[in-house]
Amino acid sequence: MIRHVFLWQVAAGHDNDAVVELLNRLSTELDFIDSWSLGSHAGEPNDNGDPWDGALISDFRSWDDLERYSTAPVHLEVVEKLLPMVRSRAVVDFEVDA
Repeated sequence: MIRHVFLWQVAAGHDNDAVVELLNRLSTELDFIDSWSLGSHAGEPNDNGDPWDGALISDFRSWDDLERYSTAPVHLEVVEKLLPMVRSRAVVDFEVDA
């Protein structure tokens, strides 16, 4: 299984709820995502540093399915709308035992 982790920090003047709503569109329009977890950071910043505003964790059966997700027209549309809404983003993809 391939795990895809996406973290973001919201840009000034934008709303994190709007980011979450936009990202949720992917889970409703792409039926080959095996697992989907999306959430906003809860709690105050502490000595660990500034938190990311949210995280999306999704699982795919193969690297090919992750590529299919990354190149799907709906994903490309969401990314285009998302980029102005975030000031920082990070992605990590890795294999996990099923």
